[in-house]
Amino acid sequence: MEEIEQQPADRGRLTNVPWTIADMALGAAVAIGVFVVVFIVSALLSIVIIGPEIFQQILDAGYAEAFAILESEGVLNAFLILSIVVAVIGEGGMPLGAWLFGMRKYHRGWQALGFRNFNIKKGLLLSVAVVALGILINILYELLLGGAESQTSTEALTESGLGMAYLVILAVIVAPIAEETFFRGFIFTGISKRWGYSWGVVISGALFAVAHVLNVALYPSEAATLVPIFILGMLLAWLYKRTGSLWPCIFAHFAYNSLALLFMVIY
Repeated sequence: MEEIEQQPADRGRLTNVPWTIADMALGAAVAIGVFVVVFIVSALLSIVIIGPEIFQQILDAGYAEAFAILESEGVLNAFLILSIVVAVIGEGGMPLGAWLFGMRKYHRGWQALGFRNFNIKKGLLLSVAVVALGILINILYELLLGGAESQTSTEALTESGLGMAYLVILAVIVAPIAEETFFRGFIFTGISKRWGYSWGVVISGALFAVAHVLNVALYPSEAATLVPIFILGMLLAWLYKRTGSLWPCIFAHFAYNSLALLFMVIY
């Protein structure tokens, strides 16, 4: 297999980033701010589309029941289209924050965030290892907890064509690029530069899990997913350190989400 050789100065280097802890905090504030604004606007639009009473019923219902209510009211497709737009814009806040306080502020190119060449053979092999280990950990964790007790939002979405489109667009396409740019390219490298690689792995992994807390706040049954997400975040940081590039992380994230979605559809 052909290999693309990266520059020696870039290989595995975590210290060649100019942004500070304050820059990362500001970048995170931008990401959170975009998400909050989009979330509020989407909630208001949802109330307009389906009405306040139905909106409250959905909040109180389980996933399958909520989707059944939306379908019976004839607004399920409109609700899912709105969800797709909201999710894409909301995820976009993360690379926007990294760009504003990483690239733009210090006049750096995309390479500063990890978009650089890498050894293809090594990168693919390590990516496959990360995906396999991440899935294994997730399976073992579910077995340890005795399996899921209720249907998750992702499982419910797979029962609708537009729901599947939402999952593919968000989980398979948008999330791997947006989240890897922010959590590995921006946060992991910035923390590693100042506090060391180990802290970079742990903190970026923890923040990666925290980013999924809103779904848990709305639906407590998904709280157990935070531990596998935290471990996956640390594995992806390790992958970035070993390859010196963000591309293997994006590929691994894409593959992990794709396989998880495929298993969910099959089973």
